[in-house]
Amino acid sequence: MRQFLVFQSLWAMQTEPGPLEAQLDRIAAAGFDGITDHYYKLEDVQRLHAAATARGLQIEGQLFPQSVDDLAAALEVISRYGCHHLTLQADVRPRTQPEAATLIEGWQRLAEQVDFPILLETHRYRLTNDLLFTLDLLAQMPDLKLLADLSHYVVGRELPEPAALADDEQIRTILRHSWGFHGRVASSEQVQVSLAFPQHQPWVERFTGWWRYGIEDWLARTDTPWSLSFTCELGPPPYAITGADGREISDRWAEALKLKTLIREVWESCCL
Repeated sequence: MRQFLVFQSLWAMQTEPGPLEAQLDRIAAAGFDGITDHYYKLEDVQRLHAAATARGLQIEGQLFPQSVDDLAAALEVISRYGCHHLTLQADVRPRTQPEAATLIEGWQRLAEQVDFPILLETHRYRLTNDLLFTLDLLAQMPDLKLLADLSHYVVGRELPEPAALADDEQIRTILRHSWGFHGRVASSEQVQVSLAFPQHQPWVERFTGWWRYGIEDWLARTDTPWSLSFTCELGPPPYAITGADGREISDRWAEALKLKTLIREVWESCCL
């Protein structure tokens, strides 16, 4: 039976008190299955792997490669310890499809040599910055495995609400090539909005629908791994909106718990 794992981002915990171990205790006690964090420097990998394993938490590693060699060097470290999967925020901005494809093909060759998935994240100011550029890449490289953070395309392209059919179909194409998710709700103008505010409910419903579509598509595939992950990634300021006093206007930890509950309910309904 395939599993659904909900992770908590350690980036989202930057404003929370206590050392790493105390934060992991809080994450585990709240019922998360794992954590997401930078995962490529030997000392950091050793500490995070030991602390997470001791608490029964799995790890989504994050890497920001600019070359094929960057991934190769990171895998020399990561392969000694392992992870649930490794997510690449490709820190390059090629202007042409051939440039992008050459890099991705090199990363894919390396991905074949390890026993955990390596996914390319959709993210602003990265190789996948533009939705249309990424769609063209998928047309050229249909076996490319993505990690979908849809918030970047919503705010990056100022997608309208109500939805345009063409825009929704483009997002669904991204989801059909996605093997994991980073979760936050965006609007046309803001990359991260509160789940609780009434004015944001159309966007909450829209993202929930997209995630449902992505989960259903993943479940229908015959070549999926045994588990799918969703990271609650509610970032600190400036992702989180602040008032004139510099304080956040919502409780991100409470919202992460709410998002965890929401997405597990979506998974359960997809499995009925």
